[in-house]
Amino acid sequence: MPKKSEIPAEPSRRALLKSVLAVAVGAAVAPMAATSAAAADAPAGSTGTGLPPETEPKPSLDPHKNPSWEGWDNPRLGPTNGWGTSETEAWTTILNPQDLPIYHDRFYRIPESNRKHHWVMVMDTRKCVGCQACVVSCKSENNIPLGVYRTWVDVYQTGDTVPDPKGDITLDDGQRYRMDAKVVNMPKICNHCAHPPCVEVCPVKATFKRQDGIVMVDPRLCIGCGTCVNACPYDARYINPISKVADKCTFCVERTDAGLLPACVTSCVGRARVFGDILDPNSEVSRLLAQYPHTVRHPEFGTDPQVFYIGESGDIATDPDPNVQHMVFTYTSNANSNVPDTVDVI
Repeated sequence: MPKKSEIPAEPSRRALLKSVLAVAVGAAVAPMAATSAAAADAPAGSTGTGLPPETEPKPSLDPHKNPSWEGWDNPRLGPTNGWGTSETEAWTTILNPQDLPIYHDRFYRIPESNRKHHWVMVMDTRKCVGCQACVVSCKSENNIPLGVYRTWVDVYQTGDTVPDPKGDITLDDGQRYRMDAKVVNMPKICNHCAHPPCVEVCPVKATFKRQDGIVMVDPRLCIGCGTCVNACPYDARYINPISKVADKCTFCVERTDAGLLPACVTSCVGRARVFGDILDPNSEVSRLLAQYPHTVRHPEFGTDPQVFYIGESGDIATDPDPNVQHMVFTYTSNANSNVPDTVDVI
C-alpha cells in the first residue's frame, strides 16, 4: 500500500472546471501560443511578423498584445504599475479595499451584520431623456469592449393611433387620426439584488456580494463558464470578449470606495440617476423613495432588486415648481415636438 504522501491529491473543483473549459477553448489558444513562441524566437529588433515596421498590423484585441485594453478589472499586476506590490494586494485593493465581509449565500444575514452602508440606485424615468450619455461614460470608465454593456437605455414608444377630426393622418375613406403616443426611456443596469441568483450558482465562488450590497466578480477565480450569465433574469451579465470572464456593473466600485459617484451618475444630463446610501435617512435616495411611489424590475422574480424606478408605477402628482421636483426639466417630454403644458412628464 503506498504511503499517504505518495497518493496524488484530488484535484479541486476549480481545477477540474478549468480543465474542462480549457478543452473547449484549446483550438483558440493554440494559435495564440504559436504566435507568442514565434515572436520569442524572432531576431532582436524584428517585429515578429516578418513585415517591415511601417506595415505592422494594428494592435490586437488580445490584452497581452494591446495594453490599451488594460483597465481596473484587467490590469497587468506588478510593483511598478501602480496596482500594488503583488497580485493579491492589488486585487484586494481594487475589489474590497476595506475588507468588508462577503457572501455567497445566506444573504438574509447581511442586514444583521451591523453594516455601515447599503448602496442603491434610483432611476427617475421622468427625467431620463434617452441621450445614452450614461452608456458612453460607463464604457469609458470601465473599458467595456464593443458589443457588450454594463448599462444601457431602452427607448420604446407606447400608445396608439386614435380617431381625431383634426388629426394629421388621413386614410382613403376620409377618416382622420392622430398619434396618441409617447416615448419611454428605460435605463437598465445590474440590480445588485438582495438575493442574487448569479452569486448562488457560481461553481467557483468567483462572484460574491459585499456587505454594502455591491455584487462583484473576482476575475482571478472566474473560469468564464457563463453559469451566472444564464442565471441573471435581467440579462445584466455578459462574458467579456477580451478578458474571457464574467462582467457586469459594479456601481463603479473603484469610485464608490473612494467616496465618488458612479460614472453614469455624474454624466446623466437629466439627473435621472441618483446613487446613495439607503441606510442614511438624509441621503437623496432615501428622500426620493420616501416621497414618491416606486417600483423595481420584475419583482415577481423574488430577487429583491436594489435599483428602484420612479415614474413607472403610475401617475405621480408633480408640483409645478422645478426646485421642489429636484430639477424636473420640461425638455424631458420627448414623446413629440409639442411643448408640454406642465413639467409633469409622466
